Amino acid sequence: MKNDPKAQFRRTKEWKDFRDKIKKKQKKDPITDKPLTKNYNLHHLDLDSNNYTDISNETHFIGLNNQTHDVVHFFFGDGRVKKDWRKRVEKLVEILEIMEKLNDNTEVQ
Repeated sequence: MKNDPKAQFRRTKEWKDFRDKIKKKQKKDPITDKPLTKNYNLHHLDLDSNNYTDISNETHFIGLNNQTHDVVHFFFGDGRVKKDWRKRVEKLVEILEIMEKLNDNTEVQ
């Protein structure tokens, strides 16, 4: 783990300063609307490992709390299967809609 290039980059002052800068601008997790925690993840939207250390464009990053970050990766996968995530999200919406109806004491059709 110590030799992991990503882990090494995350220990640099450059990365830490960039991460702090984003957190000052983005106060909340955009999915849960909850405040970003101290140990939030600065998520790389570009999953190409060749671009991992490129912090020149802030729009390629988004702050996510740990659980949200895990969910995003769970649904999107590792980036190789770019269209399957939509099917997964559709299924999740179906399940949540059923849960909503059942918990609102309305009939499920």
